[in-house]
Amino acid sequence: MKTIMQTSQHFAFDPSIPPALRVHSGETVRFQCQDCYCGQLEQDGWDFARMDMGRNNPATGPLYIEEAQPGDVLRVKILTIDIAEEGSMCARTGAGIYGIEGCHCRRFPIRQGMVQFDKGIQVPVRPMIGVIGTAPAGQPVPTTVPGEHGGNLDIRDMNQGATLYLPVQVPGALLSMGDLHAVQGDGETVICALEMDGQVTVQVDVLRGREDIPTPFLVTPDRYMTTAADPSLDVCSVAAARKMQAFLQQHAGLTDAQSGLLLSLAGNLRISQVVNPSKGCIMELPRGLAHESFEE
Repeated sequence: MKTIMQTSQHFAFDPSIPPALRVHSGETVRFQCQDCYCGQLEQDGWDFARMDMGRNNPATGPLYIEEAQPGDVLRVKILTIDIAEEGSMCARTGAGIYGIEGCHCRRFPIRQGMVQFDKGIQVPVRPMIGVIGTAPAGQPVPTTVPGEHGGNLDIRDMNQGATLYLPVQVPGALLSMGDLHAVQGDGETVICALEMDGQVTVQVDVLRGREDIPTPFLVTPDRYMTTAADPSLDVCSVAAARKMQAFLQQHAGLTDAQSGLLLSLAGNLRISQVVNPSKGCIMELPRGLAHESFEE
């Protein structure tokens, strides 16, 4: 299997970055990823002031898909996510939403699929990809920022078995990913999850003539998810919801009123994260509920 090593890492989605690997549509590729701290947080009690923030949130890549051209959609099937046996977190003054005082950098081990937290608390792991996206056509976008290209989406459902649809804005698409988490709650409210080294295996397919897909669009075995990002939660919540409304109008033949009513009954409007430069929202809907016709 073709592999992109974690040494091929960068800190912006940038069309000028040379490809680390070239493949054809339909191929399977492994991405080796370093944690969001670039391995700098070495132990409990580590001094965050020593962190080189210029190395924050590395993404592995980019991957050039030969057939991909602007206007296409890139389908990324997440086949496996394998993570290390120990991860890092840090709660500190000014980070997140809790008003925490001081700096509290921690390392937590994983045993038998459970994060070994303090005071005997165990949290089940649910490995996910935090950063995944394609290169924009214009100015570079830092890997810390989510947007229509994907990027730092921090959606806890970006797990093994899910499929992500991304826009192709430059030749080759230039797919990159990183920021793996062992587990994350909605909101990522302390500005991090359990940050992990690991590797991701994906299959990439180029889709032509699929303007019907509201990218970035995440499909799990049981749900559809539309996403949006903006500094304002009001703005991104409306944008995510209206993407799903448009999806239902196109794929289920519902009117604007019918789709809005159905989403008010059965849709879940969620906050994916509140800690990145642009906040993230998701509208999710159970697959099959609307008798929709969506060709994956």
